[in-house]
Amino acid sequence: MRWKRTKRFDLMTRLFSVAPLLCAGLLASSRCAADGVYRRGNNTPLTGDITSISRTEVVVTGRTNKKEYRIPANEVERVRWDGESAQVSQNRIEERNGQFDKAIAGYETALKGATSDNLRTDLEFHIARATAAKAFKDEDKYDDAIALLEKFRTAHSTSFRYYEALRLLAQLDMAKGDVEKGNAALQAMADAPWTDFKMETDILKAKVALAHDDVGAALKALDGVISVAPATAAEKSRRYEALLTKAACLQKQMKYQQATDVLTGIIDEASDDDTKTLAETCIRLGDCYQAGGRTKEAILAYLRVDILFAKEKKQHAEALYYLSRLFAQDGKPDKASDAAARLQEHYPRSPWTARLTK
Repeated sequence: MRWKRTKRFDLMTRLFSVAPLLCAGLLASSRCAADGVYRRGNNTPLTGDITSISRTEVVVTGRTNKKEYRIPANEVERVRWDGESAQVSQNRIEERNGQFDKAIAGYETALKGATSDNLRTDLEFHIARATAAKAFKDEDKYDDAIALLEKFRTAHSTSFRYYEALRLLAQLDMAKGDVEKGNAALQAMADAPWTDFKMETDILKAKVALAHDDVGAALKALDGVISVAPATAAEKSRRYEALLTKAACLQKQMKYQQATDVLTGIIDEASDDDTKTLAETCIRLGDCYQAGGRTKEAILAYLRVDILFAKEKKQHAEALYYLSRLFAQDGKPDKASDAAARLQEHYPRSPWTARLTK
């Protein structure tokens, strides 16, 4: 496995160099406030005033040059709104770290004090999104998340979060087994003008077909996605997801060598920084080796996740579960016990921990 070195930089030097440009002297904070749009893969916000919002774009007008910057909605990662409290940024971090209850409580508090319509709308989406993420870990929360997302897309049909809300709705409906509603959300998603959203629509259709044991239909839905030459990070991510789903289809057909070829191809191709994709691929490779009766190779695949990608918590918990089982089968009870103990210690509420006693 390759490692990518990270560059160091002098943070204080950068702060002092840009501070005079942001605010001359000790002016009141309101004089320096502005909206800031963070694009995916870019930690430097585009600042100014958000002057227009639609389903497909956000328009930022520079305060000094009065130039309009049009940002496609699918490229917007987050917005720092003029007037939002510093606590909201902390809540976003909590959400990304899986502290959903804490994040939701913070968003709800901020929503009560929000004075901007745009900020209120975005906070409502944050609450719905965090509730959806919570539901993916606890199926008892499906209905709560679906209700919030349905309410959001109805009340804010012109929001730049509209298609993202639809995507989450489709995923939740499919996870719940409500194929009819899921397909309705997928059809609405098909109107999105971006390639990565169209790719995700086909991937979700493939997953539905696979869940119903229609492997042929699943593979057919994936062909178009895999053939796309990705031009953006989002498109590349969708293509990897399609390849992972294709490997699952091949495994279901007991074509284990073809499935492992697809998975090792992802490992060779993916960037070292794309730890989520690499961790998920190693998990699926372990699954494939298990299905083919290759216990030692499966152990090595799961160990990659344990050693290299422990920060990917969902995949790490799954890897520890299988290591606890496979080490026992391989005559290594001490290592099996260690994996089980670490799973219980670090992920007490994970469904993989619950499976230890089954």
